Amino acid sequence: MGWAAQRSASRRRIRARQGTEETSFRRLPHDIITDIFLRLPAKSILRCRAVCKEWRTSTTNPSFVAAHARLQPAQVVLYKYLDAGPYEVALDVVPFSDDGDNADARRRLIRYPRTRSMLLLASCNGVLLFSKPDNGNFLLCNPATWQWAELPRLPEALRVAGVGEYQYAFYFHEPSNEFRILLRRGHSWPRASSWHILSTGAAEPRRVAAVLPPGASITSNSLMTALPDALNGRLHWPPRVVAATVAGASTTMTVTTEMVVFDTVAETFGRMAGPPTVTAELVKLFDIEGRLVAADFGEEEHVDLWFLEDYGAGRWERRHRVATAWAPRWLAGVERGPPREAADLVCVAAAGDGEGNVMLGSHIWLAVYNLRTRTTRTVASVGPGRNMLVSRHVFSESLVRHPAFAARSAADLGVTFSWC
Repeated sequence: MGWAAQRSASRRRIRARQGTEETSFRRLPHDIITDIFLRLPAKSILRCRAVCKEWRTSTTNPSFVAAHARLQPAQVVLYKYLDAGPYEVALDVVPFSDDGDNADARRRLIRYPRTRSMLLLASCNGVLLFSKPDNGNFLLCNPATWQWAELPRLPEALRVAGVGEYQYAFYFHEPSNEFRILLRRGHSWPRASSWHILSTGAAEPRRVAAVLPPGASITSNSLMTALPDALNGRLHWPPRVVAATVAGASTTMTVTTEMVVFDTVAETFGRMAGPPTVTAELVKLFDIEGRLVAADFGEEEHVDLWFLEDYGAGRWERRHRVATAWAPRWLAGVERGPPREAADLVCVAAAGDGEGNVMLGSHIWLAVYNLRTRTTRTVASVGPGRNMLVSRHVFSESLVRHPAFAARSAADLGVTFSWC
């Protein structure tokens, strides 16, 4: 048999084997195939839609898309600084399964020039929030669907020179199916008490009558501190110490902290008890399996994990203490070490997935701690010499298409970006 005949026979065997495998897969019950699809990342789902009409119908069904989004794990966003080309900043995500020097485990979201004309502010439900400080505009981006949306532009009276002068929170409003920003000027500006809501379903910002409870406060520079965590229709800001006492001759200090809470449906502010830690200014909030968790970075040797055991009573319990291994290093002429003040949390991650894993740390130490086995695993692909920074943002993929989003070009948006 000649070489051409051998190659032809080999191709026939490959096609026959592939046909057998495809037929065997299609013989599986529809529920099992759907369950397999639900466990795939968004990129794989998009490829499956091109296979056949049946798969496309199954994976574009709104109930499937919503269920797929709910099952997607949280991933920490990394800033990767590229050495060549016009695009200098790339946003990657590192999964909880990254257990070594595996660059393939990370996934690129978007890249753009390293300028102040496009700043990443927050992430929510698979959507990234960017700002354009030069014109008071806010952009929403879904990297999974390659779609963008614009929020109502701020009027001149509400604009400030820098986004850091705003107090803001980014969230998804389920009753209206809208993405929204709750925003106001910081304390350093006159008339700072006016809150406004910018939403994807509105033509202009809407002023709300909500006011903070007496004596409550929110940090004035949202770019340099931990952002609120959204859980069960409420926004929860990190705690602050309101009282600290030492009883008699005892050396044990009793600490009382409180957190500001915003009800996104009633659009009212309230307060609730925070974890009783004296280093509340170094706490980052996140949620895992429907519970609010506070990661306390106040001690260099360990991170305490406080769990909100009773939401109504505001009862917190310290369930875990995670040993750290910070490796301070010099970056841009400044020694970068463990967080020592609230502003340091801008490059510190705290996130959980549905498998009992918690990712903690920064670019000088990043680890995954398992709540069930109480073991810690270092993420080796992030660290000194990797030319990247850990951000405070957490991202979960979503293929849900919202009415206000559409495919937009860089020219339409007035920004420069690339998906790869």
